[in-house]
Amino acid sequence: MSSFLNTYSIHFKGLKVGKHSFNLEINKKFFDEFEESEIREGCLNVDVQLNKQSQMLQLDIAISGSVKVVCDRCLEEFDLPTSYKGTLYVKFSDEKGEEGEEIMILTNDDSEVNLAQYIYESICLSLPYQRYHGMNGTKTKCNKEMIKKLKNLSSTESKKEDSNEIDPRWSKLKDIKLN
Repeated sequence: MSSFLNTYSIHFKGLKVGKHSFNLEINKKFFDEFEESEIREGCLNVDVQLNKQSQMLQLDIAISGSVKVVCDRCLEEFDLPTSYKGTLYVKFSDEKGEEGEEIMILTNDDSEVNLAQYIYESICLSLPYQRYHGMNGTKTKCNKEMIKKLKNLSSTESKKEDSNEIDPRWSKLKDIKLN
């Protein structure tokens, strides 16, 4: 894990039992750390409410802001508002691991929990499957020129499919008969 992503760690070892609040900022540099990410930019705020108990941590995480995505209709980038709310439980054991999507296991020697991967995955999962201008309250509209070009291309393709003409390069194959 890069040193930049360590800024998304919460040190819990010295905290008293009870509730604690943290605020984290997500920006372009955060998404640059995830090379395979389809999201390249964003401006999000992460509110973390940590409830420290003697044998477990409960982290209530709320993410809100916007990310830059590509419109599925016109292929132009736009800012899409997004939000996420979830709870992550941290248990302690002899070995690190995960028990599920919402349960993380740390060793008894650990003093911090890094939320970078959890935050990244939560942002990605909060995005709708289809993304286009005008959704989630965005005020931008699709690029009219691109929509017009796509319609022209699709009508040209459908005309080619509708025509019964055989490509002259393949017409000789009609003359071959199998025995």
